[in-house]
Amino acid sequence: MYKVIIVDDEPMIRKGLRAIIPWNELGFEVVDIAKNGRDGYEKYQQHSPNLMIVDIKMPEMNGITLLEKIREENESIHFIILSGYAEFDYAKKAIGCKCDGFLLKPLDEEELITHLKGIFQKLQNEKQLYHLLNEDKENMREEFMRKLVLSKHSEIGEDVKRLADYYQVSSDTYQTAILSINDEEISAKVKSIIEASKRGFVIEKSEYLILFFLDDFLSKHRTNISFHQLILLIKEQQLYAAIGDAVNRIEDIPDSYQSALAIFERKFFYPKGKLLSSKELKATFQVNDEQGTKISIDSYVERLYYSMDIVNMAACEKITNELFEELSHHDNSELDVKKIIFHIYTNTINKLLLANPDLKSLHSFITSAGDLFEMQSIPCIKQYFLKQINQILSMLDNGETDVTLKKLIDLIHKEYNQSLRLETLADVFNYNSAYLGKLFKSYTGEYFNTYLDKVRIENGKKLLEKGYKVYEVAEKVGYANVDYFHRKFKKYVGISPSSFRKEG
Repeated sequence: MYKVIIVDDEPMIRKGLRAIIPWNELGFEVVDIAKNGRDGYEKYQQHSPNLMIVDIKMPEMNGITLLEKIREENESIHFIILSGYAEFDYAKKAIGCKCDGFLLKPLDEEELITHLKGIFQKLQNEKQLYHLLNEDKENMREEFMRKLVLSKHSEIGEDVKRLADYYQVSSDTYQTAILSINDEEISAKVKSIIEASKRGFVIEKSEYLILFFLDDFLSKHRTNISFHQLILLIKEQQLYAAIGDAVNRIEDIPDSYQSALAIFERKFFYPKGKLLSSKELKATFQVNDEQGTKISIDSYVERLYYSMDIVNMAACEKITNELFEELSHHDNSELDVKKIIFHIYTNTINKLLLANPDLKSLHSFITSAGDLFEMQSIPCIKQYFLKQINQILSMLDNGETDVTLKKLIDLIHKEYNQSLRLETLADVFNYNSAYLGKLFKSYTGEYFNTYLDKVRIENGKKLLEKGYKVYEVAEKVGYANVDYFHRKFKKYVGISPSSFRKEG
């Protein structure tokens, strides 16, 4: 409904016009009436009407003066002038003030209705034109912001500040963010929240949304309800979100976008549901600058295997956390990271299969390992990795309550032919190596290396009795150097391996 105010010093005219005309049917609503020009001006300021029906001759302020006064402020308002006088001068002044109609009293109801129909159509046309112009301006503003955000500094024109004023995007601080959204409903919610804030705009790209803030979002979101709602939506919908650095000049908006993009492009390394900033990137994911630095897959396989073999989930978690932290400090691609994790995982299980050939079900853990290539983030892969390890440990655990040293001794007897080092095993058992060495000596009466040598020599004796050659036995029991094996054998047995073999 379009708003109407009737201004006339005659009460009967005011009340009569309000009662006899079917205003609602014609698309109008009489929101107020006024008894003179001064009162009419106050009512105009109060209601901002679309149409005023004004008598010419009134006390305090006549209709022409009222019309001229309002026209100085508002070019779009419509007027119908009423007069009991047919003088041409009145009509000429009314026409000069862009009056839509000049009606003589007593009023002809049908003539007024005809004028109202004409004015209603004008208002409809004006409304449509306003929306079209406003829509065009919004589209042009979005295109202006899109070009600005995606431009390089050298591409930004000198008139950028003037255009920012025209499109009403001037501010003391600017900041951009990126949201990964492939759901139209969620996208609409984001737009609604940002528009409600009155301090931001949304720019659509095929892969994501760019949010353009006229504030330092990170400092404002705790007090701005709309910004707070955006944070909650990101968390609830588990969106990937990155926010760039705040800048103070409109020319530097591309810098804010590029800093957001740098984070977003490494979204594989981040959990969903959190708005990540460059400050967080620098603190958590500092890339290793050393050239040629590589992750030691064999070292992780060895440590993880020992930890799983002794059914130590705490050690497995520690090694896994170390692995994923190291991965985040290397400038590897998403595919490279997945390959590294895949190799560590499958090689560890293969070692477990060799040591536990009866556990055929371990094969299923290898065949399902390809699932990690379908996962979208490191946190998801890490969760999968630990879950699989936990399931394997539940299969390996025989329910015994062996103490740490018993497990360590069992491991030595089982893996004596491997490159066992006290430092590595201490890390697996979550002990200080010196302290674990003392505990081991107290429990067995032997130093770790001495105990390991004796286990190897005992197994070497068995192999020599079976007819294996000395160099073959040395390799099979864990000595890479045959001379070293010879010295150790003679030390603990009293004769050389060759002599022992002959006696056997």
